[in-house]
Order: sequence, then C-alpha cells, then structure tokens
Amino acid sequence: MIATIAPLYSPFSVRRASELGLPFEEVSFPTQDGLVLRGWFFPAEQVESPAVLYAPATSHDQLSGLSLARPLHDAGYHVLLFSYRGHGESDGDPLGFTYGASESLDIDAAVQYLYDERGIHRIGAIGHSAGAVAIILSAARNPRLGAVVAASPFTSVDEIWETNRPAFFPKPLYQAVFKLVERRKGFLREQVRAEQSIGRIAPHPLLIIHGSEDRRITREQALRLFRLARPPKQMWVIQGADHRSVRDPGLDALIGQIILFLNQALKEPPATQFTGR
Repeated sequence: MIATIAPLYSPFSVRRASELGLPFEEVSFPTQDGLVLRGWFFPAEQVESPAVLYAPATSHDQLSGLSLARPLHDAGYHVLLFSYRGHGESDGDPLGFTYGASESLDIDAAVQYLYDERGIHRIGAIGHSAGAVAIILSAARNPRLGAVVAASPFTSVDEIWETNRPAFFPKPLYQAVFKLVERRKGFLREQVRAEQSIGRIAPHPLLIIHGSEDRRITREQALRLFRLARPPKQMWVIQGADHRSVRDPGLDALIGQIILFLNQALKEPPATQFTGR
C-alpha cells in the first residue's frame, strides 16, 4: 500500500531530555567491536511494554530523537535515544561516519541492550536517512527487531553519492574521492546496499516514508526499495516535503499514525500463527 499525505506542521520542539518532564536514565552499552555507546532510556510505566529506538541521520546524535520521545512514551513505549560511535558522548572517531555500515552495528548493539539487559523482547525502530538505512541493514540480519519505520532511506551509498554529485565534478574524480572516503572511514560501499537487504526484513512490518520533493534521495529510489521489500509493508509519501522536512516536521506530525503502525506490529497479536511448515 502506498498512501499520499498532505503537507504537515509539527507542534514539537525540545532541546534537552529534561524539558520533556519524563523520568529517564543515562545509559551505556557496548558494541561487538569494543566501543561504548551512550544515550537516554525513557522507561514506560509498564515494565512489559515494547520499546522503540531512534536512529539519527548523518551528523546527528540522540538529541534529534527527543521530539518523538514524549508521544511514544505516552503511547506506552519504552524509548531509547542514543548516539552512534563518534557522536554525542559515545566512543569512536567523530569523522568516522559510514552511511549506515558501522551504524547498523550500533543498532544491533542497541537492540541487544534492550533485549538482554532490559528484558524487552518487542522492539521497533524509527530512523531517518542514513539512520533509516542503518535500521534496514540491522533488521535484515536481526530477528529481534520487530518493526521498522524508515524515513527517507536510500537504495545504496553508491547511488546517493551519484545523485548528489555536482554537475561540474567529473565522475571519475568523484569516484576516486569516494574510494579515499572508504579507505579513511574503514568501510566498503558493498556494506551499504539497502536494496539488497530490505527483502529480508519480512515477516516483520516495514513502513517507508518519503517526501515528494526530496532531491537528495529520489522517488525512484524509494519506490524501488518498496518494490523489493516483502509484505507486510507500507509506503507513505508526504506531499511537498523535502529530505530535511520528512524528519521535521514530518515524523513529529505523523507520530500518531506511526504509533498506530507500531501498535499493530508490536502490541497486537498476529492474525495467524507461523508454524514453520
């Protein structure tokens, strides 16, 4: 299903966790490659409630998820906001962002923390841009991630680099720069191909959100990802939204509808039981 949504306005604006008026804890947890990630955990009133984590876009940290914490908490969810390696107070190289490759390992670590340390076994994720790609890559290999809301995901790091290549920049030189970036950051572009991973998220529900005026990530990329995904899946197109406004005001204004999607995925029992036969 592909739905079209009118332009949006967001009433949310917070800059610090304390402004939310919610109890929260400063938390830390390790990655498999030995770094420590740090963030905030907002506990739900009911211990057995599901949890939702937020995956920031490029150059953003846990602060970028604050506006989603209150409505998710009020809807009965634990909320985890954390910073990737090299961001916020987390360990790592501040210049080491890898467009979703290492960041998907950070999503793995966050899910493991919620599952093992907090005992929460129903977990969803919301991500924007590279954060959306990171949760797609993680969910494709991690059955503990039970629902994915991917706002403005790109098909591959190759394609987004080419889409955003300045017209005056010769393609061979651009590709040479890309290779230097891979070497400097310690990743391979083959690790960031959401189009090859998105089909493995099923049977967990997937929601893709895209802006009709997004020039950084084209509509064709979003539609290709949607076609490659397996049911259950939905796609929402926000009329007039560009890449930035899909996040703000987009996700903030749509959070009520997103919560309904998460409720169906994480709170309601499935219509049929999978027997494995």
